[in-house]
Amino acid sequence: MRDLLWIPRTLSLMSIVLFGYYSVKKTPPSFWLLSVFIVLTGFLFSLDDYTLLGMLCLFGLRLSWLKLMFDINTKINKSILLVTFAIATVLSSIVLYLLYTDSIFYYLSILTTVGLVLILSTAFSLFTTKGMNFGNKEMLFAVAIFIISDALSGSKKIMGTSVFYVILSVVLYNTAYYFLMRALIKNYKSS
Repeated sequence: MRDLLWIPRTLSLMSIVLFGYYSVKKTPPSFWLLSVFIVLTGFLFSLDDYTLLGMLCLFGLRLSWLKLMFDINTKINKSILLVTFAIATVLSSIVLYLLYTDSIFYYLSILTTVGLVLILSTAFSLFTTKGMNFGNKEMLFAVAIFIISDALSGSKKIMGTSVFYVILSVVLYNTAYYFLMRALIKNYKSS
């Protein structure tokens, strides 16, 4: 059963991307870059949890998500962003050190976590400065759900693969991107 998980995961991610595409008249290039990384990362991690290409795609996904956030929001409170980034980086670096010491995944996990922390910091900064307008609430929900999905993926790598963890992680992963698309749609419809 695990060998076929890539099919529904890839199809559901592609449907979320198409939902975002057909809901917004003019999409920025960073949306397309993010969409490619969303589907590619979901596909690669469905095949194998420990793939180097998957980790690199995850890093690209997080950078393209950050680029999209900066493209649709020009004014970001940098002091809130930096404080949130510093606190979250310290906490996540302790966890990463305890999980992945002495492996290539340790360094790749640092890179992908820095990207995720930057996304979280940016979303929190936008939510606190601009409020719930322009899809900022949905963007913060997307980041929070993605962090939970990421934590489940990490715990399943440590404790052994359980079908329940795989399914729950995929459901949360897809839910996070659904909220990301809703944030994008709200932002473009209000501007």
